[in-house]
This record gives sequence, structure tokens and C-alpha cells, in this order.
Amino acid sequence: MTILDRYLLFLFLRIFAVCFTSFVGLFLIIHLFSNLDELAELAEPCGGWPTLLAEFYFPRVAELFDKMAAVLVLISAIFAVNMMQKRRELLAIEAGGITPLRAIRPIIVAALCIIGLTVANREMVIPALKDRLVRTPQNWLDQGTADMLVQQDSETGIRFRGKEIWLAEKQIIEPKVQLPASLSSRFNRLTAVSASFESADQTHPAGIRLQQVTEPATLAGFRSIVVEENPVVYAPSDVSWLEDDEVFVVSDVSLEEAAFGNRLALYRTTPEMMAAVRKPRTWFGNNQRVGLHVRVIQPILDLTLLLLGLPLAMSNSDRNIFVAAGISFAVVGAVSIVTLASQSLGTYNLIQPAALSAWIPLLVFVPLAALSMGRLK
Repeated sequence: MTILDRYLLFLFLRIFAVCFTSFVGLFLIIHLFSNLDELAELAEPCGGWPTLLAEFYFPRVAELFDKMAAVLVLISAIFAVNMMQKRRELLAIEAGGITPLRAIRPIIVAALCIIGLTVANREMVIPALKDRLVRTPQNWLDQGTADMLVQQDSETGIRFRGKEIWLAEKQIIEPKVQLPASLSSRFNRLTAVSASFESADQTHPAGIRLQQVTEPATLAGFRSIVVEENPVVYAPSDVSWLEDDEVFVVSDVSLEEAAFGNRLALYRTTPEMMAAVRKPRTWFGNNQRVGLHVRVIQPILDLTLLLLGLPLAMSNSDRNIFVAAGISFAVVGAVSIVTLASQSLGTYNLIQPAALSAWIPLLVFVPLAALSMGRLK
């Protein structure tokens, strides 16, 4: 590594560290003072302020790094180049016979390392912290309630609704279970006063226990439903561990999925997203297929963002820092608009196959980035 490489590398990393620290500090101050009363109540149960702040804000800083890293890489690179232009350093480098593309190579290598860190953060760190990321100060200790989101079991097609979920008690209030006609033609709807999520044990697999069943009015004629020798719905007349007014429905729906829904899905790993797409479902939206492809191409798109902005910054003959900032925002805005628009087209089935919509930004911007970088040789 030459002196020039070290100089550019430290200049770029210093600007990136300042930008990221500033964004994190601003986020922490705004969020902390907006939720100060709720966090103050949690400080003692969580072991004091240092422990609470570390447990609550570390996952959010990891999420912020995932969302902001690519943009901050572009901003840092453009400002580093702008500073070198203002000091006439790039002019001296080119006078020495070094091409602009060779001069900015340390910045590109450092950007690749940061993009690699975002991939590791996205696949390993954030999924491990997803239970904390979906919670707020109001339900941090499983306190409070959450709206019950409509859920469908991936294997049986049974749908679950409810008025709300009591997080601490792991209970659904006023649950409603819709059974497909293929499972039961006589009893296709179950309602109850409450229901609880239960893990698998020696008597039954994981599922939801309906308590104080109100529909059907009597369970005298209700029998367990079995599919391919595997019980799907347990009736009290067939098992001893259920009360007379209880029914147990086998399901892979979890408390977190029912309470937090798509927010929890955002923090899954790529293999988990692939498994979710492959699950047999009677209903399925395009958003998960599009989201999987977006996850796959995200590192390439992050690098493309940098390769689009750097040549524009190096062509800024005015050496004006405001022009550099404008270039950064223009490139980020253009890529963001095209990305959001294309994903929407796929989600709403306006492009077939829907997953193709995730690749449109690459088809648009990769050739432009290649042409721009070719000018620096």
C-alpha cells in the first residue's frame, strides 16, 4: 500500500466515521427524549440505565448502519474527493501520471469492505436481534397489547384472527379460526373468548389453544380433524388434556408473527426468506418474492450507487462543497425513486414475473455506472 493509498483511505474512513457518528447521535437524542418517560420506567427492571440503553439501542444502531451505510459511503467518497480537489491534490496526482481511476482505488476497496460489513450485519447481527427491533418502549418487557394481524398457517391453510394480543400473557382476545372446506365441511369456523400460544410437548405439537369456545355452541359432536394421520385440530372428546370447552389447533404461527407481522419478516436472513417463499400457501403476496430478490441484489446496488456518484464528483470543476452535496443527494434520490417504483410494480403484479422488478434498478444504473467509470481511465 502506497502513501497515497493510505492517505486516501484514512481520509475516506475519517469522513465516514464522522458522518455515521453524527447520524447515530442525532437519532439517539431524538428517540431518547421522545420516549424518556417510558424508558425511565424500564430502567430499574432492566438493571439500570447503562444496561437498558445498550439492550434497547444497540439493535437500532445496527439497523441504522444497514440502512445508511451505502448512502454514507457515497457521501464520504464524494466529500473526500472534493477536499482533494480544493487542495489541488488530485491535479498533482494526475500530473504525476496516475489516472483518476487508480487514485480512487483505495476508496473503492474501503467501500467494498463496508458493503461486506453491511451484508454480515444484515445476515447475522440483525436477525439475532429481531425480537428487540420489533418492540417499543411500551411493550419492551412483554407488557401491553398489540393488534392481532390476520395469519394463515403455511401447511393447513387455517386462518387466525383476533381482536388483540396480550403480550405478557401470550393470549389472543376474541380469537376466530377459519377452517378450509377441505378440512371440515360441517365445522368451518371456531370462535372463543380467548386463546393462548403453546409450544410443542409430549402430548401435542406447537399450536393455539382456544379457551371457552362459543362457536360451535356445543362441542358434543365435534371430533378431532386428522390429515394424513397427523392431527390438525384436537377436540376435547378425543384427548384428556383439554377441558370440555377447549379446542387445540396445530399451527406454526408464533406470537411474534401474529403481533408484529411484516415488521418481523424484514429482519429475517436470506435462507429464512427463501424458506418462506417455498412454503405451500393458499394465499401469497408478491412482496416476499420481491423482497428476497432485493436482498440478493442489495450489495451490487450499493456499489453501483458509489460508482455512479464518484465520477460526477470528480468532474466538479468548481470544487464547491455544496455542489458535491447536491450530487450526492441527486444520485441517492434517483436510485431510490427508481428502486421504489420498480418494487411497487412487482408488488402490485404490474410486472410478470414479479421478482423481475427488483432487478430493474440494476438494468438501469449498472450500464450508466460502467460508462461513468470508463471516463476515469
